[in-house]
Formats: sequence, C-alpha cells, structure tokens
Amino acid sequence: MGDYWSQMYDWKNKMNKFMGDDFWTDFQDMFVSNGPLVNLYEAGNELICTVYLPGVKKVEDVDVYVHYRTLKVKGQTNMSLKGYRNVQEEYKHGPFERIVELPFPVREKPIDASYKRGILLIHLHRLIESKEERNRLKITDNESGE
Repeated sequence: MGDYWSQMYDWKNKMNKFMGDDFWTDFQDMFVSNGPLVNLYEAGNELICTVYLPGVKKVEDVDVYVHYRTLKVKGQTNMSLKGYRNVQEEYKHGPFERIVELPFPVREKPIDASYKRGILLIHLHRLIESKEERNRLKITDNESGE
C-alpha cells in the first residue's frame, strides 16, 4: 500500500510541473486524510505547522522529518477507556503517518517542535538560497594554435 501512495505522490508532482503548483489547491478538501489533521500558518519566511494528536502519551512516540518541501509526522496515539466500548470514532488512534507538502522549501535545521494539550507545534523557516555570484569557469580554447 505504501508504494501506491509514493506513486500517487510522484504523479502529483509531475502534474504540478505540467499544470502549475496551484492546480491542486481547489481539490484539497475533496481528499480526506487517514493521518492526523494539520494546519499551516505562514508569516514572511516562517511557517508554523500544527498537528492534532490527541492521545499521545510520550513525545518519544512521535517522529518528525523535514526535507525541502515535505514534512512527515509519524507515530502512535493511544486512547482507551477501560470498561467502555467504542460506539463512534471520528478521529483514529493507533499508528499514524502523515506527509504534508509545504508551500515552500524549508531549512532542515534548526527546527523547533513542542507538544501541548494534544497539539504538536512545528516551527519551520524558509530555505533562502544563496544569491551570491557563481564562480565563472574559465574555458580553455583548444581550437587555437592549429
């Protein structure tokens, strides 16, 4: 099943190149995620990502990975009430994994993350690529001297 999602992600990236990055924005609400709910907040060169994680017993149960324009959160939530049976379940518990495409490339370090009252808050910073002048290569003319 994991291979299916990576193929879909690759296909989406190819469509982004063809149709433009904003093509999928109108369709986001149509797809329901099996992972935790995520909100993104942008201000200048900063990005705040909040992840709804009720039932996390220890922060060691959650792993966060960041690479370029991708945020991956995976872990385990636990919610059980002894002596009660589940009658309705709108948010899942157990193992989870959520991959979020970010609106712009971010630095991989430093990243600040904190967990409080069921919300994981991840503070990311835009990747600012160096605009320094590139070193110009000297080209040797092998045609002269014939």
